[in-house]
Amino acid sequence: MAGAALALATLAAPGAAAAQFRVETRAVLVDVSATRDGPVRGLQAEDFELLVAGEPKEFRLLDPDSLPLAVLFAMDVSASTAGERRRRLAAGARQFAGALTEDDDCAVVAFSNRASWVREFASCNDEVGNGLLQTGGGGATALWDGVVMSLAALHWGSGRPVLLLFTDGLDNLSWARERHIRSSVQASEVLLYSIIAPAPRPSRILRTDREGIELLEDLVRTTGGRSVTIRSDEDLEEAFREVLRDLRVRYVLAFSPDPERRGFVPIQVRVKQRGVRVRTRAGYTARP
Repeated sequence: MAGAALALATLAAPGAAAAQFRVETRAVLVDVSATRDGPVRGLQAEDFELLVAGEPKEFRLLDPDSLPLAVLFAMDVSASTAGERRRRLAAGARQFAGALTEDDDCAVVAFSNRASWVREFASCNDEVGNGLLQTGGGGATALWDGVVMSLAALHWGSGRPVLLLFTDGLDNLSWARERHIRSSVQASEVLLYSIIAPAPRPSRILRTDREGIELLEDLVRTTGGRSVTIRSDEDLEEAFREVLRDLRVRYVLAFSPDPERRGFVPIQVRVKQRGVRVRTRAGYTARP
């Protein structure tokens, strides 16, 4: 982990100190996706049941539009993303950010053999993807170090934290190990989305890491997010639109945490309608 800590130092805090989005001080926010052959719309507070550590918990249903987002685009710029794939990646990020509101903040981190800021947190607009076209990359890929560093970088955003990760599924350089990756995700309040585009020219050296993709998909599920796998670069922009549609139809529950609890506290959300599938975070980390 020494290497990861050293690399993290290269992703220094932006120049001005920003407000941190920490839910443990007052309320825990729970993003919820409810689907049944598509999004289930129009649910009210009485349609939900919230269990915290296995016990029913009172909550409030918030208006998601009143809660600004802090969206961090973590983009793989290694050798396998060069050329047309990079252009489509930039176009998808630009379109996604342009569809958000002026109250939402966006930032971009690029990673190949190390992670670096492309754009610090600022109002979202269609300029978000532009820096990706000028960002150098190539060489090896430190996917998991990039994930851990992006989670840390979200601390400089202000809003509901959303991490949108693009990767080809390759990692041949990271110092971070699965235990540390899982604990970092578990300790965050992030809603994680991933867009996975397998390497366009797999070989014995550059091949998709199936175990790594399965780990990533599991991490996404842990946060209540969604993973989208594409088969062609032509599908990249649609994948961004699919993530945006999912983000826009979520519900947000808020509850007051028990001040006596410490460590990881499991959460379960149910909808009192038959056949509704729910995606939400597995729990939250209670801190002293």
